[in-house]
Amino acid sequence: MLYYDKHIEGMRVAVWHVTEDYEELLSMLPDADSVSNEAEQQFSSEFRRIEWTAVRVLLYTVLDRQVHINYNDLGAPLLPGYEGLHISISHTKGYVAIALSESAPIGIDVEQIERFEEKTNVFDDKEKLPRVEKVRTRFMRNDEFAETTIGLLLHWSAKETLFKVLGREGVNFVDEMQVSPFDETQYEGEFSIKDMKEDDTYIIYYKVFDDFVLTYTKKQDE
Repeated sequence: MLYYDKHIEGMRVAVWHVTEDYEELLSMLPDADSVSNEAEQQFSSEFRRIEWTAVRVLLYTVLDRQVHINYNDLGAPLLPGYEGLHISISHTKGYVAIALSESAPIGIDVEQIERFEEKTNVFDDKEKLPRVEKVRTRFMRNDEFAETTIGLLLHWSAKETLFKVLGREGVNFVDEMQVSPFDETQYEGEFSIKDMKEDDTYIIYYKVFDDFVLTYTKKQDE
């Protein structure tokens, strides 16, 4: 079901909560056969078919027309026949998201918030850390600060989002991206991130939900 839908600064951002099974999702599309044929050719996993089809259902819901999605050499999605419409796609457990812009390349990311029961054995602490805590050195700079798991997750998600907008290979999240300090206690807002290679600054819009964080941005209108 459509979970979130927002227009902001020339962008449209939408999230679908995937509660349907594969057949239910297909039934929501006018040309279900073409979608099912493509999904079943590409994926043997039922989970991946559901996720892939949910993206198409969300796009159909937003645009009120069924469109095909292609991908460029870097794996970024394209909408053939709608060259002026930029799209970005993301997914996490139970949710898929899209961002659209008619004016400039756009990026979106959703990341699951991992929940853990209270620890009862100190020797289990390391194993029960959220993944984002375990890999923080892969994306956090020494001059970036995050005091909470949500703050860390927003740093990671923001850099994934910017990576999609930049459209270049081999981006180093530590050396080439810098997130400015922001208030981690605010669960909706914006903060800035710098592409240090090109000396460009972007505004990241974000929202923290119960199960996931959402970040998105776009290039300055071209």
